[in-house]
Amino acid sequence: MTAKDGSKIVLSKPAPTDAGAPADWKVVESTVKVDKFDKNTASGMISQLASWSANEFADAAKPEETGLETPELTLSVGLAGGKTLTAMIGKKKGEEDTYVKLASSPQVYVVKKWSIERVNKRPIEFREKTLCDLTAAEITEVAVTHDKDTFTFAKSGEDWKLTKPTGLTLDTSKVAGITGAFTDWKAQSFAEDAKVAGLAKPTAIINAKSGAKGRGCQLKVGAETPEKNNFYVQVAGQSEVMIVQKWSLDRVLVKLDDLKKK
Repeated sequence: MTAKDGSKIVLSKPAPTDAGAPADWKVVESTVKVDKFDKNTASGMISQLASWSANEFADAAKPEETGLETPELTLSVGLAGGKTLTAMIGKKKGEEDTYVKLASSPQVYVVKKWSIERVNKRPIEFREKTLCDLTAAEITEVAVTHDKDTFTFAKSGEDWKLTKPTGLTLDTSKVAGITGAFTDWKAQSFAEDAKVAGLAKPTAIINAKSGAKGRGCQLKVGAETPEKNNFYVQVAGQSEVMIVQKWSLDRVLVKLDDLKKK
């Protein structure tokens, strides 16, 4: 898969082992370092390609309209038996459609935006997108800085107590829902333009401490994305900015009033 800007990634799936166990996809070449491979991104893209279809034909479209002479993305898929299919993704047609054609045919198609998004993955998207992976059992403290809903609750022996703000009693039935959110917590994708993330003045900061030495999580929550319902988030110690769904953050960014025992 090669983009117009020169970025490229090549995935390969080895033949099954003698025992018949299916092999996993792996990165064999990439213009961006992929330390930990996100298998879900690969399997999702392959699943879409297996049933990829166009919305309509674009017989009247001119080459300068389609952009297919210098495509935005060239996607080649190797099939069993040695055959290769190559698709070229061109310019957008309006806001919801994109021109696409196969290298082996002059026929131009119009494909829906959501379908293109499932196969047009930047190399960085194949990186693991873990925000945090602390089990609820190991968490000893959760601290959230979030405007008027700033709070900290911590474990004291076997009990949970609200330590910030003081003078309030914690509704301990709410603890499990919050601490459980940190287990295998993943982002949706990586941000393409970190300059608009608003992380210089974050809207929220989330900290989770573990009883295990060297384990913990700190997340900075920035601005809402233009598409809404998603936010820019950065993990402490990492340069990349990720996009996280609002409902995912809402599990932790609860209102202080909801934590108080009534």
